[in-house]
Amino acid sequence: MAFEKSLLRLRMIGASTRANIQGDEELIGKVNYFVGNDPSRWLANIPTYAKVRYTGIFPGIDLVYYGNRTQLEYDFVLAPRANLASIKFAIDGAERIKIGDEGDLHLGRSRVKSACGNRRSIN
Repeated sequence: MAFEKSLLRLRMIGASTRANIQGDEELIGKVNYFVGNDPSRWLANIPTYAKVRYTGIFPGIDLVYYGNRTQLEYDFVLAPRANLASIKFAIDGAERIKIGDEGDLHLGRSRVKSACGNRRSIN
């Protein structure tokens, strides 16, 4: 079974290019990168994290990415008196955008199924 690739890109508009990026909630597991034949370039015992925080992506606002089962999720964390209107972003590649009953943002792309050489859109 072949899968079609799709890409959704979340692009922050007017975000700080100097936001500090850090891991939050260190996990037990470590990773190693033994690439090539030169041991001086190998990386070992690299920590892993449950979340990645961009501190100060907008004035007084952090952006936190984390996984939730099979989905990538994110939260904007606002300091007291931070301006919510500062948050601006674009979603490239989304063909369907919906706000759920509880305020969740649902993004989607049309899937294409091939049967006997015929392609049709599945919503």
